[in-house]
Amino acid sequence: MARMEQSRWTFIALVILETLIFGSGNAITKMAYDSITPFWCLAIRFGLATAVFALFFGRRIVASLRAARLSAWLPAAVCMAVSYICCNVALDFTSATTVGFLVALPVVFTPILASLVNRARYPKAFLPFQGAVVLGLYLLCSNGGALTFGLGEILGLASSVALAGALVFGQKGLAELDAISVAGSQIGMAFVLSLVCAVLFEPPVALNQVTPFAWATIAFLALLSTCLTFFLQNCALEKLPSTTVSLLLTGEPVFTAAFSYLLLGETLSLMGWIGAALIVASIVMATTIEGRQAAKTSHLQSIAAEQLSVSVI
Repeated sequence: MARMEQSRWTFIALVILETLIFGSGNAITKMAYDSITPFWCLAIRFGLATAVFALFFGRRIVASLRAARLSAWLPAAVCMAVSYICCNVALDFTSATTVGFLVALPVVFTPILASLVNRARYPKAFLPFQGAVVLGLYLLCSNGGALTFGLGEILGLASSVALAGALVFGQKGLAELDAISVAGSQIGMAFVLSLVCAVLFEPPVALNQVTPFAWATIAFLALLSTCLTFFLQNCALEKLPSTTVSLLLTGEPVFTAAFSYLLLGETLSLMGWIGAALIVASIVMATTIEGRQAAKTSHLQSIAAEQLSVSVI
């Protein structure tokens, strides 16, 4: 049991690393938009990430997807692509800190969607922590209660709903596919949809006008904030419930706020710091309680299995 608990905390650490990378990515992405438009930034980013995955895992991914049902990977891939497109376009219309707040709201939507898709009971034990996280996120990002909803905020909220779908459907897909195949399908779908949007809604990109900083940002986003984080997230979903992963991802606005302050000059008020502390405390408490429940369930299952084996003998 101790080994299982240690393994669980390893995967929790992977999700926290993912939120750190996402938080830094939000800030530098907004800076890169000075020389490249959002959709073309996304298309090049996911195109590079797709090429990397194809180089190392192409045959494996294609073979896995052919053997699996379409419903095992397509819903999660589409949801993840829509989430990233909405999130990155939102950065062009509102502050990175506000986007970080809205994109972290899968903590609210994931349990609802999971209960509907999996036909399971809503995890009521998470309600107090969900409420605390939402309050903390509001304090962190509302700038003293001045949070407004324009196009950027609407896209941020849409990104949150889509990410919840990616978590729930991604976890279901992992019953038939491994983490690499699920991540590869999501990256490939994001590339296709981003490229279509770039061609339809933006003028052709002038590559000679893209600054070295923007190219470096795209490389960072492709290799770390896409290839690595997609893999980490799907690895975590193999061991942790989607509700737990969504709760851990709410740490992203804390890192986004920190990097936005350092790189963009977006300041954090006293209420913002209180909100950040509330988020961290809620995540730690909820994760600890969920771990105890998981350990208790595993222990009871082990006892039942032992009793069954004894009765058979």
